[in-house]
Amino acid sequence: MIILLNIGIIGLVLLIAYWWANEGLFSALLHLVCVITAGALALALWEPITMALLSGKGFDNYAWGIVLVSIFSISLLVLRITSDKIIPANIQFPPWANLAFGGIAGAGAGVLTIGLCLIGSGFIQSSNELMGYRGTARDENSRGVITKVGDTLWLDVANVTSSFFSTLSVGTLHPDISGGPLQQYNPRLDELSTLIRDSYDNGKGQLSLTPDAASINKVATSDDGMVVVQVSFNTKARDYGGQLILSSSQIRLIDEAEGSNPPNIYYPMAWKQEVKDGGEKLFKFDDASHYATSVPGRTETGIKFAFDTRDSNIKPKFIQIRGTRFELPTKETVALNSLDVGLYRGRQLTDEEILAARDPLGKNINTNTDPTAKIRKLRISTNGLPGTIEISEDLYFVEGSLSTQWTRQGVSAALAIKGIKADAGTAIVQLDVSPGTNAEFQDLLPVISPDSPVVFIDNKGNQYEPIGFILADDKRMQLTLTPSTPIRTMGELPMHMLTSSNSKTLTLLFQVTDGVTLQEFRVGDFTIGTCDIVAKNGRR
Repeated sequence: MIILLNIGIIGLVLLIAYWWANEGLFSALLHLVCVITAGALALALWEPITMALLSGKGFDNYAWGIVLVSIFSISLLVLRITSDKIIPANIQFPPWANLAFGGIAGAGAGVLTIGLCLIGSGFIQSSNELMGYRGTARDENSRGVITKVGDTLWLDVANVTSSFFSTLSVGTLHPDISGGPLQQYNPRLDELSTLIRDSYDNGKGQLSLTPDAASINKVATSDDGMVVVQVSFNTKARDYGGQLILSSSQIRLIDEAEGSNPPNIYYPMAWKQEVKDGGEKLFKFDDASHYATSVPGRTETGIKFAFDTRDSNIKPKFIQIRGTRFELPTKETVALNSLDVGLYRGRQLTDEEILAARDPLGKNINTNTDPTAKIRKLRISTNGLPGTIEISEDLYFVEGSLSTQWTRQGVSAALAIKGIKADAGTAIVQLDVSPGTNAEFQDLLPVISPDSPVVFIDNKGNQYEPIGFILADDKRMQLTLTPSTPIRTMGELPMHMLTSSNSKTLTLLFQVTDGVTLQEFRVGDFTIGTCDIVAKNGRR
């Protein structure tokens, strides 16, 4: 099949060259200009139009390819009609000039036309190969290394087209008004068109990602070029089976380019994610069968992608996931120490080293953070409550302590406790820090002072201390609520009550400014976890 594809590509280029050689040198040159202009317009409009069309539905897997080819075809048609109307007459050249130079111009137009169509076809979901051609992909015979796989094209029109328009984008057709040049914002387009379809189940996995399906939380770098990018995915990122599945070839880290030079591109060598049984584990992209996946049933999935660039001067600018580009937050960059780097590169560390090398990005705690004033399992009424707890007129806990069963019989809806009172302009947020969750921090007890502050931090840098906590098991809960004197240090929390034998859970209660976005939970100097949760007062 690959031979037929090669013959077809060369045959079409020769046919187009022959056609325009017969039409004459001037017509061939005019058509070449129209092809170059149409290609530049298509590549300029391609991304914003596609981004606007992506909706998380089935068409998304065809949008990138269809939009590129459609804009190019329509632009070329309009330009050809316009040029024929404006310049109806031909210029006569000697027959040998028409055949020689007209054929060369026609061949150039043919290469660019077929190249753009071949690139566009790579962005349409079908399989991970086209008539036996795979291009750049993960090599099953080399532990999943990303390289040229299988037979190559005799005339690589996609590579020539990508290189041609990339060079123009930092030269004659540099976008001075807005946006960035193709060479630096979407480099090696021909490679991307085959990488993106190197997905799960031989290319049947998702090929697209809506811009609102993921967000970049933080970036960590080391002095010797290790870059870790923490990404949060929501339900819009899922594949058809209801689970996010990403191959290493669908993720690219793009370095900041210097001048008009092309940027360096890196692919992840490992990833960290939460697993079903709890906790976060490190996995390697060292086989073509390895995929980063979401935890079944979770609405939010946090994954850290590790890129071992070995470039001490790297300045990561973008990460591309399934073709969608996300700019990296340079202000949120934190440092990886040598132990962190050793973990990602697979070096065996001692328990003490692992503790000392606790991930500076923290874990993803979206699923541990609940922006609600309601205590979800609690079903009790105001009748029989002790005087140790204060209740508001609208049946919310205000301040005090309480030890009670989770549920009581015969609770009247008119007298049922509704939750925890939030002052005007504030919202209640609950954070589960129980053992086995991503927000746990029991392992810090031996190494940090009990005076270490415990804070939740929003996107503006404001810090919030706990106003209480809920210590509970399956049958009973103990509420401590002190909004007038917030909990300032770890030593004020009942950490000694959390052991592997008693199965108790601990939930911290925060009162934060209404409408802020919470981003980081920190104990002392350690970032325990990061999230992207908007705190809203549901009583408004």
